[in-house]
Amino acid sequence: MQSSTAGATASFTFSGTSVRWIGSRGRGMGIALVRVDGGPAREVDLFARPTDEVHTPAATIYDLADGRHTLTIEVTGRRNAEASSNAVVVDAFDVAPQNVSHLQDTDPDARFSAGWTKSSLNFPWSGSGVSNLPELPVTAQETATAGANVALPFRGTGIGWIGYRGPDAGIATVQLDGGTPVEVDLFAPTAAFQPVVFTATGLADVNHTLTIQATGRKNAGATAARVVVDAFDVMTPGRRHEEYDSSIRYVGTWTPHNEARVWSEGAAATSNLPGTSATFTFTGTSVSWIGCRKGSAGGTARITLDGTFVQEVRLAETYPVEGYQKTIYRADGLANGPHTLVIDVVSNDGSYVVVDAFDVRP
Repeated sequence: MQSSTAGATASFTFSGTSVRWIGSRGRGMGIALVRVDGGPAREVDLFARPTDEVHTPAATIYDLADGRHTLTIEVTGRRNAEASSNAVVVDAFDVAPQNVSHLQDTDPDARFSAGWTKSSLNFPWSGSGVSNLPELPVTAQETATAGANVALPFRGTGIGWIGYRGPDAGIATVQLDGGTPVEVDLFAPTAAFQPVVFTATGLADVNHTLTIQATGRKNAGATAARVVVDAFDVMTPGRRHEEYDSSIRYVGTWTPHNEARVWSEGAAATSNLPGTSATFTFTGTSVSWIGCRKGSAGGTARITLDGTFVQEVRLAETYPVEGYQKTIYRADGLANGPHTLVIDVVSNDGSYVVVDAFDVRP
């Protein structure tokens, strides 16, 4: 459902302690107000510079009393000064949601065999529409070559393949951890971009590998055997603290609401100045820093946990590799109590360090 009418509302009644609104972000999206049980309103700006991201987390509410609640989304009729319209989309709601990291086809861990080509810039792929010249925008990878495959190693309890359905789409097989291949027929009478074409959930929170292979075959009604890999959604348990969370303290000059790429919930904090830092205070047994690995966000950071130096990490990658919503660092097996994770920017070459979010497991 979509509206641009100021005052229009959508209300969702549920039972639980957390809820997520799934919507859309992009250049044509506006500003909404979110309330739980008629309480204080939280403003959510859905503007983002990439081409529209669909079925994307728009806002997540945690720490509710365990009981029945009502989430209300209100269209304000307002928009970011750079937005082309003020639309607000309600796609779905997740109760007690897991963390979701939306990885692009350019992810550093995605291993494509020969036979894949970069998809056209003329279609609304995930992450497209913005780039650092002379680099091209993120689009998707596609093939019709039998045997062409891509493997993505990941850690999590679920994964979704975001691809393409259409009249020229073919048949692929999907394997998880080398198991029995599952056949996925991507044919549809009309083209659909950024659909979730395969999902696996209920996995153990350990390392896995998803493999997608083109068969070269197609539905009898299809005009071609095209297979597209646009992005991946990796799901992990726990709670995500976005870059604006009060548990994060920034020192020095940071850009607090960078909406230039496909960040978690649409924004990230960035800095390229040595001496700046982000300190995250949390309680739990596991923590992950969610950031970015790419050329322009290839700064160097020092990681300290509970006052002890852990490691120094250089985030640079060579184009066309661009890793968004990446787990840069993860620590498990912590004592179940308060901890402090510090990210210090130490590079002096102008490259950025991104703090997109932190994930915590109790």
